Amino acid sequence: MKKKNTTIYDIAGALDISASTVSRALRKHSDISEAVTEKVIKMAKKMNYKANITAQNLKEMKTKVIGVIIPEILHHFNMSVLNGIEEVAFRKGFHILIAKTNESYQREIMHADSLIGQVDGLLVCLSQETKKYDHFKTFKQQEIPLVFFERVAEKVAGHKVIMNDEATAFTQTEHLIKSGYKRIAIITGGEHLGVCKNRIQGYLNALDKYNIKKDDDLIVTSGMSYQEGRIGFQKVMSLKDKPDAIFATSDQITMAIYSEAKRMGLSMGDNFGLAAFSCDPLLALLEPAVTGLGPKGFEMGTMAAQMCINEIEDNSNKFKPRTETLSNELVIRKSSQKTEIGLKVKVEQNPYLGHKSTDESLIYIY
Repeated sequence: MKKKNTTIYDIAGALDISASTVSRALRKHSDISEAVTEKVIKMAKKMNYKANITAQNLKEMKTKVIGVIIPEILHHFNMSVLNGIEEVAFRKGFHILIAKTNESYQREIMHADSLIGQVDGLLVCLSQETKKYDHFKTFKQQEIPLVFFERVAEKVAGHKVIMNDEATAFTQTEHLIKSGYKRIAIITGGEHLGVCKNRIQGYLNALDKYNIKKDDDLIVTSGMSYQEGRIGFQKVMSLKDKPDAIFATSDQITMAIYSEAKRMGLSMGDNFGLAAFSCDPLLALLEPAVTGLGPKGFEMGTMAAQMCINEIEDNSNKFKPRTETLSNELVIRKSSQKTEIGLKVKVEQNPYLGHKSTDESLIYIY
């Protein structure tokens, strides 16, 4: 027969004291003398007693679980975010429960509904199909902390952790312009997603600064996936007046463009520029290496998890939704540099990354 776990009643019987005394002694309650507490702890160790965490959590009406709804897990950025979330959760004694939407609004609704009552807090990165947010109302009604990261629901009351998308997109587009590219396309997802709208705005701001006329044919909102990136790239390359550079706004769009450009025999850098809103380290290993961003996923994950747990552990009910914005660095590689142009920037050695950086633009070059 399977041996049952030791309980506080077993310890109480061995010491001939009440179970309530054992319970309070194990929690080092001030009502119990040091001598009795020491005796109980010693006996608990001898009998290999393990506290029933699940029972304790139920008694306290806590699950010690944080839910995470995320579009994909395979992408480097999302994996980095999850690593950051898990690191904070572990240190704080929480588990995480991950649900993947595969960019589906219906799956997002299903996962949100299933997590009610199972989690103490919820972290969410919206699917690219999501345009309505009613499925998050129950979390707010039940006062379950809600934190959105990267792709956020602007009209839902909850904490948010976002990138400075508009400023970063401006810097990347400006870099392409300064590198000598004149006809720059942007491939992204629908403008109902704040990240896409803001990245398009940053792109347009850079064009406006350098007096480059906006061309609607070069603004493609085909979607954020690999296949949608291929479709977007094929669309702009079928134009009579083709782009000479592209600003890709996701990991998957970037890889689709890189693959298609290689297949078409385009020489990236010299006659076709590519800059990516991506921090995937794989970009540095490609040939030519692709201009992208510094790593920020882990930082976003730790910040989102900490905000969620802070609210879970706060009993004052005075938490007000706040937004944290992360800045990022442009990492310049060969895919966006024309050999005859070169970069005219003042550089200094970065002591942390070992790369060179501009003091005003946070640009790392290699």
